[in-house]
Amino acid sequence: MSLVETSEAAPRRARFPWIVVFLSRRAAWALITLAIYLMVVFVFIQVWVPFNFATPALQGGIEAYRAALESLGLDRPLSERLFEFVGGLIRGDLGTSFTGQPVWDLISDTAPVTIFVFAVGALLAFVAGEAMGRFGAWHRHPVTGSALSTIGVLFTTIFPPFLVFLIAFFLRDPFWELREAIGLPVDSLDVWRDAAVEQNEVLLLMSLAFLGAVVAGVLVRTWAHRQRARWVAAMAIPVTIIAAAAGIWLAGFGVEAIDLLYRSDISQTVATGSPLLVLVGVVLITFGQVMFIMRVGIEDQRNEDYVLTARAKGLAESAVRDRHVARNALAPTIAGSFLALPTVIAGMVIIEFGLEVRGLSWAFFNAVETQDIPTIMGVLVILGVMGILLRVAADVAIAHLDPRLRRT
Repeated sequence: MSLVETSEAAPRRARFPWIVVFLSRRAAWALITLAIYLMVVFVFIQVWVPFNFATPALQGGIEAYRAALESLGLDRPLSERLFEFVGGLIRGDLGTSFTGQPVWDLISDTAPVTIFVFAVGALLAFVAGEAMGRFGAWHRHPVTGSALSTIGVLFTTIFPPFLVFLIAFFLRDPFWELREAIGLPVDSLDVWRDAAVEQNEVLLLMSLAFLGAVVAGVLVRTWAHRQRARWVAAMAIPVTIIAAAAGIWLAGFGVEAIDLLYRSDISQTVATGSPLLVLVGVVLITFGQVMFIMRVGIEDQRNEDYVLTARAKGLAESAVRDRHVARNALAPTIAGSFLALPTVIAGMVIIEFGLEVRGLSWAFFNAVETQDIPTIMGVLVILGVMGILLRVAADVAIAHLDPRLRRT
């Protein structure tokens, strides 16, 4: 048998698509990273919080302090508490708050508004920052470039509490006036008294609808850039967002969705403030960083040899920018934007707390003040999972843009 016949007779080894192999490796990395993160945070919280808890408890004497620790289960060995915590995570149980409420119920009541604000706001900020960075770096107009740089520096370096003040001072009253103009009652309880859906269900629907709208808009915009359809590219994201809003309204949840965005009542609602105001704050503190990273990437790529080759072949400037330069600059922009994620989360927590929105930050600050260890751990678990999922999504996007990274 010849060598050719032998090679033809040998069965070919099945090859999986790159995305399957890549996601498998990233999923294994994510699980290991999340496990290390949770163990470190658990040990730190379990050691640090009871130490601070001792001061008010010792006012009743050492016996009262020991009784309090015993009633809360903090007198058991740390290893035993760790195994109990891990076992609860495997079962999907985050434990019980010191107030007696299951932590998962508390988080399910507060997390949807935070996830909506963070996911939609961060994605909109990335889209806006990427577009402004692409435009500012490519045209190099002195007035436009200076204006974009000033705006980016202003919102990148602004103190989040001061941003809360500006948003509340300039936008809160117009938002309430708009609420009254469209006929919503002042008390949100009147909207939900006879509603057929829960507030968290509407928030979840809004999150999925607007996230899907922005993603669809980005895909349409990318296609339009390749087809040199500038107006389609410019209107893609606004049109898909309007379509998502129209879909929510036609589904019969329009009034409830608007009420969730424009909160008025302080005592009867899940969100005491306006999630839309928080979303505006997240966009403002995020887009500047994305814009600067994108501008640096464009500046680095625009003088490469392939740009000169594309121009020599007669490609239009917009095609060179959008098809080649911007695509190559996107990978480092996504990676750099992820490095700024802790700053974004910290700013979101401050803005959410300052604007009186009852989200994860409200639950976390209350838990810290009362030193409620199970609730603190539950919020940190959710934030850790969100961070890991965003990292995996960023890695997939970067690997899609740069095939060389698919084997790493």
